[in-house]
Amino acid sequence: MSLGQNNRGFTLIEVLIALAVFSVMSVMAYGGLKAVLNARNGTERAAERLTELQMAFLLIQQDMRQMLPRSIRGEYGEPESALFADSGADYQIAFTRGGRDHPRRPGRSGLYRVAYQWEGDELKRLVWSALDRADDSPPRKMVLLRGVRDVAFSFFQGGWSSSWPVPGADVNLDSLPRAVEMVVVLEDWGTITRTFATPY
Repeated sequence: MSLGQNNRGFTLIEVLIALAVFSVMSVMAYGGLKAVLNARNGTERAAERLTELQMAFLLIQQDMRQMLPRSIRGEYGEPESALFADSGADYQIAFTRGGRDHPRRPGRSGLYRVAYQWEGDELKRLVWSALDRADDSPPRKMVLLRGVRDVAFSFFQGGWSSSWPVPGADVNLDSLPRAVEMVVVLEDWGTITRTFATPY
């Protein structure tokens, strides 16, 4: 028997079948890899969104816990309550906050004014370093959340109210509620409700 007789090659049909099988396997492998990568990207986006939400609500909780009964004078000298909330205002809620120390300037007040503003699809945190402010003292703004469809606050003091001071009640500019409920509607996560206790 000669060497050439044992060296039989692939026929054209066998090569075509092998290529077809390889093509099918490649398509299946690519589809599986693409699904894994899409799932990974979705998981990473969800984790980033969760971190964003947790950080935002943690900061809001810290603000609420540092709320203080100190009314202020507005930009034009008008009195403004320690906590003010009205759906028709420029911002949904504004209040006086403490807790900021000045180690280099110990005689300076640690109080400042905080507000939350829903603008477009963004929830923003506004901070005024001076309580009784002039009309030329713009706040510092920081975006807390994006993709926001709606924001609403409610206030508990013997009952729930959507405004503060409570309409029709005896006006005490330094009064504060016992709790604040916040409802945020997000494009991707739907409705989220959080209730924060105040120091009072």
